[in-house]
Amino acid sequence: MTAPTQDSVPIPLRLSHLIMGAWRPQVIHVATALGLPDQLAAGRRRPEELAAAIDIPATTVHRLLRALVALELCVENDGAFELTPMGDYLRADAPDSMRNWALLWGRPSIWTGWGRLLDAVKTGQTAPALLSGKGTFEWMAEDPEGHAIFNASMAELTRRHARAVAATYDFSAVRSIVDVGGGHGALLVPILAKHPEMRGRVYDLPHCREGAAQLAAKEGLTGRLEFVSGDFFQSVPAGADAYIIKSVIHDWNDERSLAILKSCRAAMSDTSRLLLLEPHAPEHVGTGPWDAMLIASDINMLLMTGGCERTEREYRELVESAGFRVTNVVPTPAGMKIIEARKA
Repeated sequence: MTAPTQDSVPIPLRLSHLIMGAWRPQVIHVATALGLPDQLAAGRRRPEELAAAIDIPATTVHRLLRALVALELCVENDGAFELTPMGDYLRADAPDSMRNWALLWGRPSIWTGWGRLLDAVKTGQTAPALLSGKGTFEWMAEDPEGHAIFNASMAELTRRHARAVAATYDFSAVRSIVDVGGGHGALLVPILAKHPEMRGRVYDLPHCREGAAQLAAKEGLTGRLEFVSGDFFQSVPAGADAYIIKSVIHDWNDERSLAILKSCRAAMSDTSRLLLLEPHAPEHVGTGPWDAMLIASDINMLLMTGGCERTEREYRELVESAGFRVTNVVPTPAGMKIIEARKA
């Protein structure tokens, strides 16, 4: 019997499948939290073996594994299961691991927040404001475990982009660089590794200091990768050759984004450059996977931070409104674009 194709499934059932989509991130979260991907790292195993290792009933483990098969994260062969290449990314020790991203999206704070989407759309307020009356990052800080997972997941997502930026952009004339809102500094690691004469500063809130110091020590960059704390809405460290901002501007509305960009401009010399690294939303949305990811991120920004995903045209207009002139746009292999700008 031939397996049904997507087009052969009746439209109401396809719609039902979309409506029930909440099961996907929760299954991935639970499997990851239980350590199933790590248990499968050595190869194919049966549910009974995994159940004994994680102290969960074998019937339940089997059901979770079948769900992972449906999500293309595992395959089954003669009653034993193993990870697919995509499932491998859920292992803690995998290169470019997505483990913390999976843990983040299953946390109660995320699900409580998404439960307020209708209110956010109606009122224009973010879920954190509706739930607590606080800003997004203040609200997140009330959950130390969740905040640590968030920072770790941001570092996970940054690694691939960081390598792409280091490989794609010409930093040969840059001797000093500031990563504005850079968390622990994962973006600067491959850039500094490729350019040993360069020194970097990570600029973010004080709670990122310890993680930045640990990363610098781990990567052998102590003394070249410095952490500076502060509020990028007010100012950023002055005197660098380049100011790089990744996945920060999309967190904020135009007014707040302009404040960040103007802080950078005030710190820059006439020869400094701004490097704005963001994914660019399509001018006209299609149904491809990249479009779907960007639109999902846009709704997440609407709900959680009050920001948005912007098109290249919208980013150009925003940067120019802050007193810059765009000098180049460099696509990266990881799907983001670098908008290079200098003071107008």
